[in-house]
Amino acid sequence: MLVVTSLYATGKPLLDQTVSGTVKDEKGEALPGVSVVLKGTTRGTTSGSDGSYRLDVPNANAVLIFSFVGYQSQEITVGNRTRVDVQLATGDRSLDEVVVVGYGSQRRQDITSAVSTINMKDIGEQPANSTNQLIQGRAPGVVVKQKAGTPGGAFEVRVRGIGSLGAGSNPLYVIDGFPVGTDVGQNLNPNDIESISILKDAASTAIYGARGSNGVVLITTKNAKEGKTNINFSLDYGIQSVPMSRRVKMLNGPEFAQFKKDVFMDQIRILQGREPSIEEVPIGYRFPEQTKYSTDWYDLIMNKNAPYSDANLTISSGGGPLKALLSVGYYKENGTIKHTDYDRISVRTNLGGQVNKFINVGLNVNGSYTNNNLANTNGRSALAGGALLMDPRATPYNPDGSLIPYINGVDGVFGFPNPLFVLENVLRRRNIADVLGNGFIEVSFLKDFKFRTSANIKLNNNTYKEFVPSTIGLSVANGTAGAPPRIATETDNTEELTNYALDQLLTYTPKLGTSHSLEALVGYTAQKERLRGITGSGNTFPDDMVPYLGAASIRSANSYEYGWTMLAFLSRVNYSYKDRYLFSASYRREGSSRFGSQNKYGNFPAASIGWRVTEEAFMPKLDWLSDLKLRASWGVTGNNDIGNYPSLAFVSANNYMLGNAFAAGKVVSAFANSGLKWEKSNQLDIGMDLSLFNNQLNFNFEYYKKITNDMLLPISIPSVSGFTTSLDNIGKVENHGIELGADYRINLGNLTLRTNANISFNRNKILAIKGANDMLWYGSFYGGYNVQKVGRPIGMIYGYRKLGIFNTQAEIDAWPKQDGAIPGAMKFWDANGDGEISYDTQDMVEIGNPNPAFTWAWTVAADYKRFDFNIMFLGAHDFDVYRNIEASTMNMDGVFNVLDKAKDRWRSAENPGSNPNAKNSQGGTSYFKWSRESSERYVYDASYTWLKTITIGYNFPRFKSVLSNARIFVTGNNLFMFTKYPGNNPDAGVRGGNELNNDDESYPVPRTMAAGIKLNF
Repeated sequence: MLVVTSLYATGKPLLDQTVSGTVKDEKGEALPGVSVVLKGTTRGTTSGSDGSYRLDVPNANAVLIFSFVGYQSQEITVGNRTRVDVQLATGDRSLDEVVVVGYGSQRRQDITSAVSTINMKDIGEQPANSTNQLIQGRAPGVVVKQKAGTPGGAFEVRVRGIGSLGAGSNPLYVIDGFPVGTDVGQNLNPNDIESISILKDAASTAIYGARGSNGVVLITTKNAKEGKTNINFSLDYGIQSVPMSRRVKMLNGPEFAQFKKDVFMDQIRILQGREPSIEEVPIGYRFPEQTKYSTDWYDLIMNKNAPYSDANLTISSGGGPLKALLSVGYYKENGTIKHTDYDRISVRTNLGGQVNKFINVGLNVNGSYTNNNLANTNGRSALAGGALLMDPRATPYNPDGSLIPYINGVDGVFGFPNPLFVLENVLRRRNIADVLGNGFIEVSFLKDFKFRTSANIKLNNNTYKEFVPSTIGLSVANGTAGAPPRIATETDNTEELTNYALDQLLTYTPKLGTSHSLEALVGYTAQKERLRGITGSGNTFPDDMVPYLGAASIRSANSYEYGWTMLAFLSRVNYSYKDRYLFSASYRREGSSRFGSQNKYGNFPAASIGWRVTEEAFMPKLDWLSDLKLRASWGVTGNNDIGNYPSLAFVSANNYMLGNAFAAGKVVSAFANSGLKWEKSNQLDIGMDLSLFNNQLNFNFEYYKKITNDMLLPISIPSVSGFTTSLDNIGKVENHGIELGADYRINLGNLTLRTNANISFNRNKILAIKGANDMLWYGSFYGGYNVQKVGRPIGMIYGYRKLGIFNTQAEIDAWPKQDGAIPGAMKFWDANGDGEISYDTQDMVEIGNPNPAFTWAWTVAADYKRFDFNIMFLGAHDFDVYRNIEASTMNMDGVFNVLDKAKDRWRSAENPGSNPNAKNSQGGTSYFKWSRESSERYVYDASYTWLKTITIGYNFPRFKSVLSNARIFVTGNNLFMFTKYPGNNPDAGVRGGNELNNDDESYPVPRTMAAGIKLNF
């Protein structure tokens, strides 16, 4: 609801007339959400679900402004009427639209910084279990990745790239003015969201200080609209599945037996130089055509039609000075991997309005409870990857139909626990109770002043329970053979989080005539978070019947508590002259408990300017040119996502024996740095907003350059100190790029077309690391490396560069020394030119870039009479993924099942194939050598285009006065992907931080098909 300014405060007469009416669209249908504002003030309301509104006005000369996104605004003089009905025409994207920004709001035409807004109506009925899913593809410069399809799983969000090597890169989320942190979590029901604004440049985010470097996502929840009581109900139901086109194709039972036979015989030919006899082949795969079983273990654990449902009921009352809303939602999602699921029940209430002409109040309370049945799915030693590697010649069932707990390896194949048995018998459950509340009181006084005090609180209780019974064995892929029985284990963990904040804001908005507009803000904000937890573990249970720690013979427990505090003083001024010259500046001084005692406070200034060229007298008034605004901004932001106590020394227990007696001891376990200071980003942004053809066609352009200084990274220190590393401010990274966005709306009789598109180009480069080396290596010799190197982009993929396959021993002898290589092995580049490919990182070089050259999205929507249609594509191009799982699925040693493409492998110089086939090295002295090392063999171009969503809907005619709107729809999500990447998901990655794009097989991302209904009473 619009902020209300009392007419008493403006010096005008008190209210004496009430105007009501209905707003309709060009088809004569009720139009909800239309802004109705008394001209010359900020007093206003919005139309209800039936298009009705009601507003008090001072006199007959009052003028009402009716505006709505996608429609032409209208100004109507009230006169002596008490009822004013309006019909809006399409085509105008109103510049008077109010956009939420940090600690306030602005008219769109006055914004001089980089702010993207997301219209919930444009999204349609996209199936979504989280806020971040709604953001995907909707704003230029904002990349949202679904790295795994886990029910209730989080999405990764990056605003204008990765800006840090040592701190986090997630944006700050602000819900109804409350900064809740760098993770919005799953507690917020997407159905409760009114609008989303994404602040991208420093001029818009600097007012959030040390939390603004990675962008800010502002979420405004729904509240009651002016008018009568409304009841809204919606229900979606759908199914999820992983299409065969996105499943990895492995060998079936007979094919794997043939593979085992061929590899066995080929090795004799290569290493012994003779033809093997059939009697030498082990009986288990001597006759592949006689293979009894052929099990697709991956398909076995798939839930082929996993249902999901989403039901929501909202009751709102907009009559009287105080308006109320109650929303209840239930979301249930069964995972595409069996026995995994997620469900959430949420309740939200909103109460607010104007108590009298001086006081405005508001209260939001959101509560949710989630239950998540989980499984260990990510990585080759987990269920999803392990199911690919298992022997397809084995059966999961006993003769009586019961599941076999453990699939023992035969013929040299590694053993694995039966993944379906694991899913049915291992308990992994997480329950989260979450309450988010905020309230405010706003007082208008002394004509032009407003004081707003608000209190915010977040309470979160997170419990996790895991019980692994004695019947679950271990895979050899874990490094330990382990057929059951084994010792049963249990882990219980409970965490309790409290986060509360107090904001005091004073706003001064003087009336300076028709040419000048000024708003000044000063404020104080303080926030504190505390996390307390207790964890217990136990083992050696008498049986598997009682999965509780009290039944364990051996138990241990631990408790912990940590937290942080922050306080800040902030100010901002917005000024415009004749709606032509625009200026905004902000300043924040912030203190944080996370930094060293010498640098507790940081300063974060920002400024921006705008020039609406079309308002100049010299600018010709062209029918096709609606608005042209040029703008530029600069600012400083920070990043405090570094953990809670990095500047302090840590002390840990170090007990010992003294005189045959136990003595408790302590030792310093981490080095202190009292000079630790803020990681800061300086950012320049230049933008242009262009509107054409009565605002039907709109363009926006952004160029930005952000340099992050004083990044927090570990540095080497003399070991005589007792430590080898310490945290210090040493790094420097640059991000720069271009963002383009466009949208177009046109009305062609009964047909209305809407389309918008965006494309973003981001480039990052490491400018400095300092320290002993200019490179930071993350990863492993057999698992792929991400390297941070001065002068290069973040997270470059490193390994051996592959130049082909050795066909003969003569080729090996003529090549730089590659000790242990045999025909069929990969041929690597001698990068340092010393005549030897070293079995370490000396000859490893850049083999892939995980950073896309550009990302884009395109949405097309249409309304024809009562039908509507919405489709969205999105894509990312020219980036690489290290498919780490192929170190096992293309392991030619025969201990795992292999990919279908392993059929096209090197067999001989005459039959070279396209894939290596080095099972062993000469003499067996270097087992696996030159076959599984980090190399270009596993790097793939992962460019893709997603047909992300399609929605088709139908709106029924209004049914008398009972049912104001009824709508049915069908929708699909993650429908079709066009890519050459061989894995399920080109956005996959099992590692955190800046170890980018390492795909070791994750929970697959499903396709969703759904239908639903929405009813408004």
